[in-house]
Amino acid sequence: MIAKLNVNDESCPNHFIQYGALEGLTGDQSGPRQIVAVLRERRDAAVGLLNEMPGVRCYTPNATFYLFPNVTGAMQRKGLTDVEDFRRAVLHDTGVSVCSRVHFGRRQPGEREQYVRLAYSGIDTPQIVEGLARLKAYLSDDQSRA
Repeated sequence: MIAKLNVNDESCPNHFIQYGALEGLTGDQSGPRQIVAVLRERRDAAVGLLNEMPGVRCYTPNATFYLFPNVTGAMQRKGLTDVEDFRRAVLHDTGVSVCSRVHFGRRQPGEREQYVRLAYSGIDTPQIVEGLARLKAYLSDDQSRA
């Protein structure tokens, strides 16, 4: 039963879904372009601020509304070795919420770097700037939690 439903859902979209997809691809693109511009502005602000923080490196993605900054150096500065401890400390001390590697599966053998994930889809640029300024101040403080 589930296999039949899956085949019909993924392989046989009905006509109104096909017409909707066609309109999405060929219709007015001003709305999607505006969304992309807003997301690009947020991404660029966040990446720029993250790369100014001690111990943080972040690449600029070409697509998505998530960032995966490398926080290995920042964790070392804070005397933390567990990314979950780092995530909780950041939330407690700054109010900035990030996800850690454990939210997306187990570490791979040989994986040594520590990353967190930030989403910027539902937050305006001024809020991004405010939150990341708090994170930068926290990471710039050399006092460790250990």
